[in-house]
Amino acid sequence: MHGTHVLGLLLCLLASTLPTAAAQTPPDPAPAAKPAARILWETDFDKALERAATDKKPLFVAFLMDSEPANDQTIKEHYTDAEIIELTNRFVCLVCCIGEHKSEDGGCTKFPGITCAQHQAIEKKARARWLVGDDVCCPQHVFCNSKGEVVMRRVYLIPKDTLAKCLAMTLKATGGNTEGLRPGALVDEEKMKVDGWIKDLDSNNLEVREAALRGLGSADDARALPAVLRQCDASRDDATRMAAISALARKGHFEAVKPLTALLKDKSAPILIRVAQSLYTIQMPEAVPELLAAGKKEKRDRVLGVMLRAAARSQGSNAEVRDLCLRTLKSASAQLKGHVMVALGHLDTDKKIVDAMLPLMENRNQNTRVLAIWVLGGQRTPESTKALTELQRTEKSPEVIKVLASAVKHNRGEGVEGYDSLYYPFLSDY
Repeated sequence: MHGTHVLGLLLCLLASTLPTAAAQTPPDPAPAAKPAARILWETDFDKALERAATDKKPLFVAFLMDSEPANDQTIKEHYTDAEIIELTNRFVCLVCCIGEHKSEDGGCTKFPGITCAQHQAIEKKARARWLVGDDVCCPQHVFCNSKGEVVMRRVYLIPKDTLAKCLAMTLKATGGNTEGLRPGALVDEEKMKVDGWIKDLDSNNLEVREAALRGLGSADDARALPAVLRQCDASRDDATRMAAISALARKGHFEAVKPLTALLKDKSAPILIRVAQSLYTIQMPEAVPELLAAGKKEKRDRVLGVMLRAAARSQGSNAEVRDLCLRTLKSASAQLKGHVMVALGHLDTDKKIVDAMLPLMENRNQNTRVLAIWVLGGQRTPESTKALTELQRTEKSPEVIKVLASAVKHNRGEGVEGYDSLYYPFLSDY
């Protein structure tokens, strides 16, 4: 018994010194995290254009700016969308931004895969290649063929499905890789709608024609814009022409600017007003030179007022627009004054604008006071802040007090929903 006990003890001690089975087999390594899918931005402008030409790939060019909601939404939601990423893989992609978003490792936190120096250098060359003037409206997407020739352009925020559709349409138009395209059904569906709308333009029923024009005005199909422009011709009746001009009124509708500004030579006041209204909605700086030229010659107050508003809305930084508005305000009729004030309200901060509005805050006409308050709310200078807060202590009119409260908040940089159009009910007297 004693020998058996010793032998058992020795076996236990030996077992305790041997590695266990678990220790002998190392654990399986954790699977490496799969990198998130992203748009593959190019790092060099010239090499990107060379690759596009060599590989026969279209170009996708994105202009972005920092600290602006529409741009932030585009980067966060559009550029992370699986369908859009898959489509951009068929393009040579350039991102253009002058901002700085450097991470600790030297890369860009906003556009992974490239550096800030790279997207800044690309922005400089891309701006010279594809944009006009110094102002860049962002977000802006330019779709080009493999030679760098523009196929279409979309300015300001667009829905994700519209961006996907534009990518797909560019691939089809340029002979790019369309194999297995998911947005194909959407593009084909729009094609059938455009076919119907173009047919309806021959209807004798004005309501049918107007509905067709509205549909064509919002379509991305390449045939839509020429079809609408044919209805703007002077050979058409005024009702059809004005409906066609209104159909072009879509924010950022870059392609419509040149044909619309060509219509500023028309003699008809209703046509000119409708053209200016559409350009006001489109908000593109490319329209300003022609609007200024037409405004300097225009003698009819009801036409001039809308032209000035359109020019100011299209390029708030334009000093020539500002000076023309200020000169016009000095001798403006009652019909014109309100429109000029609204135009000044769309312009960037300037002491001359503040000085022009201060006396109008004491005007007996309630609408004039409100418009002056609305303008000052966007100026955000010490003088405008002081004038608005002092008026809060003395103003008695409930309508004015309500707008004044919004103007004070806006002047402080606080968000006020719908502030840009807050003036509208008070423009009726003009």
